[in-house]
Amino acid sequence: MTEKCSLVKIKGSTSINIDVEITQEGDLLFSGQDLGDAPQQIYGDSDYEYWLRIAAEDKDRALVALIEKLYAGNPSVISEVRELLDSKAIPNKFNSYA
Repeated sequence: MTEKCSLVKIKGSTSINIDVEITQEGDLLFSGQDLGDAPQQIYGDSDYEYWLRIAAEDKDRALVALIEKLYAGNPSVISEVRELLDSKAIPNKFNSYA
């Protein structure tokens, strides 16, 4: 099963589409396509495609780096991540004690 979502969809004289997915090999793959004026002016072609691949064995480190970038210093990080996971129906377990 492949998980995929759209991150950017901009329509205009230059349209930009960027997706992210986990490939069947387990890699994290960002893929983008720019269509229109900007790639035509820069590359002489109206279509510019690009990729960023993070190998499956490095994906966990990338995930931790992204979480650090987004949540460092945020005391609500656990609640916010839990809410995000719940909203996407991603199983998780929360425990606490007092």
